Amino acid sequence: MTDIQHLFKPRRPATRRWHVIDEIDLVPLLSDHMRSEQLCSRLEKCADALPELPDAEEIESLCDALDAQAVEQASREDALLDALFGAEAEPLADTLLAYVRAQHVTFAVQAQDILAVLRPHAVDRGPCAATLGYMLRCFFDGCRAAMAFEELAIRTLAEARLTPAARLLLDNRLQARCRVA
Repeated sequence: MTDIQHLFKPRRPATRRWHVIDEIDLVPLLSDHMRSEQLCSRLEKCADALPELPDAEEIESLCDALDAQAVEQASREDALLDALFGAEAEPLADTLLAYVRAQHVTFAVQAQDILAVLRPHAVDRGPCAATLGYMLRCFFDGCRAAMAFEELAIRTLAEARLTPAARLLLDNRLQARCRVA
């Protein structure tokens, strides 16, 4: 099984659906999103410096972070969405969650494409700066938008089930994104 094939497996309905969503339930997701934002900032810095590439150590560090993001984070987020929403019967919820999961697959594929260009054997050939810049910008711009969409989808779908602390946590994250944009 390749690194991303597990993302295409059919979803099993969750056996348990939480009635209330507290802030502690959202902390793993938001922690992953903060790490993703840090990675996006590092990739943006790399794209801004092109045609110069970072040193070999930074490239390896970026590759490790991308590899972790591409597979592990998407799996954790999908598992959390399954736990939070299970098999939703509402068409809007199904559509929003399917879109979020599709974004996870998209970014896993994009991350693997970037890894193929940044890995040491590829860097020796000298990647085209314009192409690499485009790939990086597509990834980090899309990733930032997808994180905001995912947080907004959770805020919308779980409205009545969010504790005041969980609602405040999501609201603060979304407001912070609006200030940055």
